[in-house]
Formats: sequence, C-alpha cells, structure tokens
Amino acid sequence: MENTYSDSKDKKQSKEIDFQWFIINFLVLWKWFLFSVILALLIGHIYLRYATPTYHIGAKIVMKDSKRGGMSNSELAVFEGMGVLNNTNSIVENEVQVLQARNLIETVVKEKNLFINYYVKGRFKNTELYGNANSKYYGSVPVKVYADSTVLSGLRNALFMTISFTDRSTYTIVGNYGATELSAEYQTLPAVLETPIGELLLTADPHSVLRKEYPLNVLIIPTLWAAQGYMGLLSVELGDKSTTVIPLALRETHRQRGEDFLSKLIEVYNRDAMSEKNKAAENASQFLNERSDELRSSLAVSEKEIEEYKQRNHIPDLKISTNLYINEDNEFDKQLVQLNTDMVMLAYVNDEIKKGYDSEVLLPSSIGLTNSSLSSSMTEYNSVMQRRKSALNSTSEGTPTINDMDAKIKLLKESITNEIKSAQYNLRTKKKETEQLNNRFKSDIQNIPRLERELAIMLREQQSKSNLLVELLRRKESIDLTLKVTVPSAKILESPLAGGQITPRKNTIYMYCLIFGLLCPFVILGLRGLFNYKVEDEGETRRVVTAPVIISIPVSKNSDSMVVKPHATNSIVERFRLLRTNLQFILDDPNKKTILVTSSISGEGKTFVAINLAMTFALKYKTLLVGLDIRRPKINTYLGLPKTAGLISYLTGEETNIETLIHKNIKNTSLDVLASGVIPPNPNELLMEQTLDAMFQDLRKIYDYIIVDTSPAGSVSDAFLLNRVADASLYIIRRNVTPKSAITLLNSIYNEKRLQNINVVLNAFSSGKAGRYGYSYGNYGYGYGYGYGYGYEYGYSSE
Repeated sequence: MENTYSDSKDKKQSKEIDFQWFIINFLVLWKWFLFSVILALLIGHIYLRYATPTYHIGAKIVMKDSKRGGMSNSELAVFEGMGVLNNTNSIVENEVQVLQARNLIETVVKEKNLFINYYVKGRFKNTELYGNANSKYYGSVPVKVYADSTVLSGLRNALFMTISFTDRSTYTIVGNYGATELSAEYQTLPAVLETPIGELLLTADPHSVLRKEYPLNVLIIPTLWAAQGYMGLLSVELGDKSTTVIPLALRETHRQRGEDFLSKLIEVYNRDAMSEKNKAAENASQFLNERSDELRSSLAVSEKEIEEYKQRNHIPDLKISTNLYINEDNEFDKQLVQLNTDMVMLAYVNDEIKKGYDSEVLLPSSIGLTNSSLSSSMTEYNSVMQRRKSALNSTSEGTPTINDMDAKIKLLKESITNEIKSAQYNLRTKKKETEQLNNRFKSDIQNIPRLERELAIMLREQQSKSNLLVELLRRKESIDLTLKVTVPSAKILESPLAGGQITPRKNTIYMYCLIFGLLCPFVILGLRGLFNYKVEDEGETRRVVTAPVIISIPVSKNSDSMVVKPHATNSIVERFRLLRTNLQFILDDPNKKTILVTSSISGEGKTFVAINLAMTFALKYKTLLVGLDIRRPKINTYLGLPKTAGLISYLTGEETNIETLIHKNIKNTSLDVLASGVIPPNPNELLMEQTLDAMFQDLRKIYDYIIVDTSPAGSVSDAFLLNRVADASLYIIRRNVTPKSAITLLNSIYNEKRLQNINVVLNAFSSGKAGRYGYSYGNYGYGYGYGYGYGYEYGYSSE
C-alpha cells in the first residue's frame, strides 16, 4: 500500500529554526569546533612553512620621444628628417606590446640562461638556487651548466639531471632526456657531458663546493617554454595614456632572478630599438657614400682633362675676363647644381620605390630634397613602416592592424611616386628655363677667345662637381654624427627592485583556515543531517510533530522484553508509570478503556511499548493485552506463551468462547493476554467483522483497561479499521528507526483525526539530553512503499 500526503502547515513548521536548539547543539559539540579550528590553523601553518613564496618585482621606464626625449634640437631634426621619431602616444602603446613580445622575452631567457633551473630537494619542498643563492644549502650554485646554440635548437623536451658528489674526487651525473637515460662520472670539473641533443659544459664554482648530502638537481627546458612562462608572469600596463611612463611588474619566486630578468628585458629592448632607429640612418649614409665616390671619380677626370687641355694649348692662367665671367655666371651655376642634385635624388628615390613593395625598405627622407611635400610624405612612409615592424613583434601577418598599415603603405607609395613624377617634370622645366637664360648670357661673351671660353666651361663643370661633393660630405657627416649619439629609447626611471611577498599571504591564509575550521563542523553536521533520513533528535522531533508527545522512553539495556515488573524502580519503569498516569488523565471517562498502539513501520518498538504499558496498568488494574497485529504477531514470542488458538479462531468462528483463548495472570499479575493465534489469509475482512465489536463490548465489562497491539499504520490499514473500538491511540516513534518522512504521515493522521485521541510516544531516546547532532528535517515528503517485514520492535536493543 502506498500513500502520499502533503500539508502546508506541516511544511511550514518543519522549516522553522529554533535558535535555542541550535545553540544547545553547538555547546554540546564545542570540542569538535575547537578541534576543527586548531586543525585548520595547524594545516595553514604547515602550508605557510613549506609553500614557495612569490614576490613582486617592479620597475619603471619612460619612453623618449620628441617631447620628453631630452635630445638636442639638432639631434631631433636629424631623426625627424629620417622619419624615425613619432610625436603621438600611439607608438607608446605599440611599445607596450613589444615589451611583452615572445621573441623579446625569449632573447632575455637565452642571454640570462633562465631556461636552466637549479634546486635542492628537501623533505617537504624544493629550494631553488640562483646566482648568489644564500640558501641554507649553498651560498651560490656549486655546479653550473652551459648550453650552446646547438643544444638550444635541438631541445624539444625537458632535460633533467642530478649532480652528486659521491666522494672527494668523483662527480656523478644521473638524469634523462625524454626516454633517454643520462649517466656520467667525472673526476674534476669543468667537463663536457654528451647528450642526445648536443654537448653541455659543466663548471664548478670555486666559492661553493658541492656537498655529498645535498645533490644538485638541474632542469633544462626549451627556451620557448621558459619564455611563455615569463609572459604569464610579466605585466606591462600603460596606466595614464597621457604620459610615456611604462610600469613593469613581474611575479617571481626568486628576488634576484626577477630583478635580473627585468634589467635584461630593458637592455634587450633598448638594443633592438636602437638597431631599428639606426637602420634608416645607415641606409641614407650608404647612399651618400656611393654618390660621394662617384663624384670623386668624376671630379678627378675633370681635373685631369683641364690639366691636359692647358698643357696642349699652352694656357698658363685664367684671364681676368674669364674670372669676371665665372663670377657673373656663378648664380646660374648654383641654380643648376641644386636642380641637378634634386634630379639625382629624385631618381634615386624613384629607383628605391620601383624595387617593389619590400616592407624592410626605408626611404632616405633626409638627403636634402627641396620639395617639402615629398619629404613629408617620405617621413610619414618611414614612420608607418617602423610601426608595422614593431607591431609584428606582438602580432602576425594578416591581422587587421597589419592589413590597415599595408593599405596605408600602398597609398603612400603611390602618392610618393606621383609626387616624384610631378617634381621631376617641374625640375626639367626649371632647368630648361635656367639653361636658356645661361645660354643667352653666354651669347653676350662670344668675343672671349675660344680657348678661354672652353677652359671656363671645363672649370665651371669642375667647380659644380666640387660643390656637390662638399655638400654630400657635409650631409654624410651630419648623419654619422646622429648614429654616434643615438640614445636608448627607454630610460630607466626606477631600477628593478624586489618588493614584498605576494603569495602566500600569512594573515589571509590564517583567516581562511579559521573560517574553514568554523564552517567544516557545520558542513559535516549539515551533510549528516541531509543524508540521515531517520529520526534522531528529540527536540527537533517534538517541533515537527503536530500531535501531542505524551512521553519519551529512554533506551533499555535489559534483554527481557518485559522491563516493567512488580516493585521495580528503575528509570524506564518510572517512565511507563508516568505514561500510565498521563493516559488515565486522557481517558477521563470510566467507560474509556481501550488504548490502541501503532507506529509507521515495523521495528519501532510498538509491541514492546504495548507489553510494558499493559504490565504497568496490571500492577493496579485488571488489564487485557490484545494482539491484533495479525499479520506478524510477536506477543507470544516476547512473552514466551505457547502457540495455541487465539483471537483469529474466535473471529473465524472456530472458537465460540473467548474466555478459553485468554492467557490468565501473566507473571503472576493482573495481566491477561489475548494473542492473535494463526495468521489469517484475509486480515482486513476479519477486522471489519461485527464479531470484533461485540467482543470488545464484552471485554470492556470484564477489564479495567484494554491495550491493543496493532499493525503499523504506515504499512497497512489495520489500525484505521480498529479505530472504531479504541478510546485513545499511541503512535510510536523510535530514534534511528523511524524515517523522517514518516512524520508527515503522522501529522496527516492527526490533522485528519483518522485515529482516536492520538498521542505520540518517543521510544529509545536518550533521557534528558538533546540529540547528539543537530539537523533540519526540511520539507517532509511521504511516499511509502515499506514492506511490513520482520524485525525486533521493542526498544531495549543496544545502540
């Protein structure tokens, strides 16, 4: 039989929290809370003792630009002309990405050998060694390992080795690289260790001797792994975008190693940045060198021709008229020189443009072009090229940023090409006009002797080449000077310095441990209550049960099912006497004599309570114990009665005299027992017979009190069928046996008055104590499918 009951009032009451009950349980279990807190704090102390601390390493650098670089105006002019300076803050944001680029960090790792880790194993933790280690084991790393480029290029997995000093003259190396075992012995160091990926050089530190009791462990990992590790530990953030100050932060387990890493990072960054800046200037210097060499050769040829011309024509000196002509013609020469120079420069730039869209080419924007618009476009082109290259350190080809830059570069190249064509056209036009003026001037001196005129032409050509050479050398000297005075891009504002410990934080760990220690017992108790589906705590049971609780019977240690005996005075006997008194108060009418005893399931002590309650009444009154648990009768077994015909025989008509079926004067008292007898095939039908009603009418005339032991109400309906002959009902709840969900059934029976004058008896609860552990019933649901099976029902079983 399966029933489902729901009552909103029961649910509401089951969810109420009794703060006083909570405090009582807390005080009862205070030792467990104290133990939990002490244990948690002890675990925190052990963790803090053996955990590897992490430190904050900080530094600040300031990026130098046209506003904050601290450079002279002449130096700024040179770099701006070359297009290697940018006044915008966007380049600072790009440099933040460069500082975190994997290639840059990997270079730092290689140069500082940060891919090689040394440590000494302890009982509970490993101690890292680095530089001047200053550990309890060694003052510095006793044996250092060096790997060349061959090893680094072939290193794909971690290489581990242990270096021990077995005696005064032998170093033993044992390790592995992947599945390959490494083993070697050396009498002295330095020595070369052969590995599958190349040779490793081992050297001994003269100031720190390897000791036998502390072997040195060496772990060599690929530089890429180490770089990726530092990328996760390094933080470079531009807080205020209006400044060029960049803070660097690193989380490291070794202070000195962290400071060395940041110092080397700034050094490598400056070195790469200066290399980039110098590249454009070197391109311009190379161009000027080539043009200077060409002019020197041409000038030497001209001087030789003049010398031969004079010797051949016997001309000792230039005449005054020629000098005057040259002086007057000088202005035209200057113009032609400038025009020729610009045309040559434009031709060179045009050649550079025509070489193709090579992203590495920078245009010589500082070679002195008079066309300011073209120079400005070339400067902008160089600036975009440099930003693109910087961006490639932190991103890759094909990203939106690179694509945007490539598009801009293409537009700039097209613009420069168009401007070159326009400038060349203008120069040719201007040159043609100047030559026409010059020819017109020459026509005015036709009277000068031919030889002097020819000589003057040769001298003029020589002077033009000489002036051009001087100008190129001057510009080359200026560019060479800028290369010599190139300053780092990043100035160290605050040197790398190790700060305080980041993790683990002592106060935080102890606080968490304290909270955990306080919460752990609550969680354990809560889980215990959640997964313990049986009634356990008396106080909580009284709160959730809506029916009145008439008595609480403690656990009996007696192995006899009948604990109530004449002249007995123990505590459990007194509780049954108190139960008798309470029932007499409830049965306030002399005609009310029948008491029904039931429970939710088998095993709750229903028969135990019925037998001892009957014996308690029998000490003063004539009492009958009726066994109507006809499905699994146990009264005969508990009282040691013979298995003879009983109540079932009377109900079926096999016996007609009820007096012959009653066992008289049990234990020499006024207690009589009417057992059920054989188990019938149709118990429900028998309990509905009018014969049963007539029998109880007759028995009421004979006995002062009648105690009826029935089947569990949570399993079968027998108790409800017998309710018509009962004056009061006792509902048994047994600790650690009754399911919590059965409380809903009990409350439903009480609220619906399905049993007469129902009262609750708490069986096997510890007298005078709260439950050992607290829990909350929560929302009681009821869906029974309990089998009414075998099991002891009396409450004296040991717990």
